[in-house]
Amino acid sequence: MGLITSIRKRLWVVTILMALALLGFIVMDMSSGRSSWFFNNPDSVGKIAGESISWKDFQKTESVLYKNADVDIYGRKEYLWNQFLEKGILKEEAKHIGFGVSESELTELQFGNNLSPIIERNFRDPNTGQILREQLNQFKDGYDALPQEAKDFWQVQQKEIIKERQFKKLENIIKNSLYMPDFMLARQHEESNAKITLISSMIGYDQVNDKDVTITDEDVQKFVSKNPNKYKSEFDTRNIKYSIIDIIPTQEDSANIRKILEDKVEAFKLATKDSIYVVSNLGKWDEAYKTKSEIKGVLNDSSFSIFNLNVGDVYGPYVEEGEYRLAKVIGKKVIPDSVKSRHILRQVKSREEYIAASKLLDSLKTLIETGKGKFDSLAMQFSQDGGSSIKGGDMGYYPKGAMVQQFNDITFYKGEKGKLYIIATQFGLHLVQITDQKFIKNEMGVHLGIISETITPGDDITDSKLEEAQKLIEENNNLASLEKVINEGGKYKLETAANILENGYQIKNFGENSSSTARDIIKWAFNKETKPGDVSLEVYSLQDPIKKFTNRYIIAGLSSINEKGIPKGEALLDLVREDVIKDVKFNKIVAAIGTVNDLTTQYGSYTAIIDTTKETTTNSGQLKNGYEYDLISQVAISEPNTFIGPIRGENGVYFAKLLERKDPGKQNNVAMFRQFYKHPAVNTAMTYLMAALKKNYGVVDHRSKFF
Repeated sequence: MGLITSIRKRLWVVTILMALALLGFIVMDMSSGRSSWFFNNPDSVGKIAGESISWKDFQKTESVLYKNADVDIYGRKEYLWNQFLEKGILKEEAKHIGFGVSESELTELQFGNNLSPIIERNFRDPNTGQILREQLNQFKDGYDALPQEAKDFWQVQQKEIIKERQFKKLENIIKNSLYMPDFMLARQHEESNAKITLISSMIGYDQVNDKDVTITDEDVQKFVSKNPNKYKSEFDTRNIKYSIIDIIPTQEDSANIRKILEDKVEAFKLATKDSIYVVSNLGKWDEAYKTKSEIKGVLNDSSFSIFNLNVGDVYGPYVEEGEYRLAKVIGKKVIPDSVKSRHILRQVKSREEYIAASKLLDSLKTLIETGKGKFDSLAMQFSQDGGSSIKGGDMGYYPKGAMVQQFNDITFYKGEKGKLYIIATQFGLHLVQITDQKFIKNEMGVHLGIISETITPGDDITDSKLEEAQKLIEENNNLASLEKVINEGGKYKLETAANILENGYQIKNFGENSSSTARDIIKWAFNKETKPGDVSLEVYSLQDPIKKFTNRYIIAGLSSINEKGIPKGEALLDLVREDVIKDVKFNKIVAAIGTVNDLTTQYGSYTAIIDTTKETTTNSGQLKNGYEYDLISQVAISEPNTFIGPIRGENGVYFAKLLERKDPGKQNNVAMFRQFYKHPAVNTAMTYLMAALKKNYGVVDHRSKFF
């Protein structure tokens, strides 16, 4: 189908430049620092099986595959690191047990009849399902003439194809080695398909005040002894304590922002060039006409609908998503459900080609409008979309949103049936004609121009919160003192991030787009000069994930340094605190209510919630309002109408009765059933195998020296 499918969101050029998204890779920023020293190879970001992972290769892969991607910087780095480790593991295993990829096999995977899934993802027409062989062959036959960026991409993709093939071969070895006996199949069938209905009462742990809970060393040790592997670490870790100081805009800040938009209402009404006015006021111009189902929130709720206003009216200021906004009705019209169009495409790669294409399409437009030329014959002769040109440029019917934005805008919102339009997209210049429009729902659409101002805290409140944070640090330069002041003041809360790894980049409760700040704190915590009990002299800042203004300050201290294995003392307590508190609360509730023989809403001074959960399974662990695997498993093996409890749940103390169990019946197709459950078993086995191989080959990690 050639370039017609590219209009529908894919083109081989885009495949070259944006392939990572299609490959499932994640892109990285290249602004990382690098160490100029360590060991005998300052360029080594790490090792696997004794072979160095070059920092230059790491950066090159990132720049080729993830350029300009708006994805979390450290999440991307973590993903790419694991990709390099996986490649190294598979390379070593291939040497030992012989599942390498030959040159002929690689050629077949890239260009033959048995293509790699990676190639298929990037070169398959999404509409026809056919491989775009013409585009694929441009890499094969015209490789030397490709730009360096495309060559670099192909080289990186080739490595990924080899890795994927090796992984598949290893997976097949594991698959052929696994066998699930009949008794395991029977148990799996029972747990997955037997339906149970139960009634339960639950006393929530929140009914016991945390201040009434005292944790002893014995409580901690008893709990850890039951779950030793859960808290064992293979690496040195850190426990960090931190406090978040939110910067909340004042009423005065909000009023000031509202006044800015109030002063723009009349000018917005009178504006004759709405697009220019919106853009000049930092709004985002959109040609789309939105239907009622597409407009949510303030502009279309039970009390108000923007659809009731006239063209030219301005609504607002109103508050939405932390902003004051003004919305102007630019236009109204019924939007077609689908459109049929045709086009003539001229690809452009330079200014000269753009000028030539523009002149050609102008001439063709004149020929068609004057009746001296026919669109279909001219498309067959001049269009560079191989898929549609053979059909006279016809692109068929398509729904709203199927095409790239410029195409969608002209065919659904701006254009008229039968008229000719010249538009530019990333694929080149197009001469476009709408040949048909289908109106089934006859939904009215409204075209809005929206300008906004974020309700941000003023400099006064931002500066005062910074000064407050700095004062807390200056007056309490050790963690014990800081913790005492915060706990006594009650204004802020000191939270714990336990078992943080050296290359970690996330701290709970920091929010979105916080990895850079979290990374800075973690790097400070792992600095050899930082000791337990130290408080960082730096006040860290967090930004709003959308508008990028400072909305939080962080003060942090190092609680403990944990050597690999099971932590000790305060470090262990920080790690298990929440779980141990549940244990203590469970025992406290059970001791207080004494002997219980039935389900009720009142157990002494505690109030319980009674719920009936219908037809759940043991595997799902699902109650009506959450998941409680221990409860479900115990109920599943009990006799009907037998009272059981107390059971320690994740959310509270449970009592329950089994009301009904539906036998799943006998599994007749044992072979199919075995194959069905073999797939997740293989996946699990591969996960454990790769983890074991990582240990076996030894991973040396120097990432913290670079980022």
